[in-house]
Amino acid sequence: MKTTIEQLKFPCEIKNKLKMKASFGSLDIKFIDGHLIKFDKTNLSVKEPHKIIVNNSVNTLIAYLYDNNDKIYIPNSNTIISLNRFISILNEMNKRR
Repeated sequence: MKTTIEQLKFPCEIKNKLKMKASFGSLDIKFIDGHLIKFDKTNLSVKEPHKIIVNNSVNTLIAYLYDNNDKIYIPNSNTIISLNRFISILNEMNKRR
């Protein structure tokens, strides 16, 4: 079965909100684009979410961003949080160098 993979651009408004509201002093943050995987000759497709990977000297946090730009999924704790809560977590991580 053949597949087609389209790259989905990471939402600029989320990057901008994070850059404006979160303090990144000691954090290394990577924004990874998601993908849309289509299966040829079917009506099936799969969306791979955008990823946000945050590192400081002690911890690594991986978060997934789906279509709903206001909600972020944290796979380690199997929770969905708001963007404001995610910004609070980033600020706490920045304090814990």
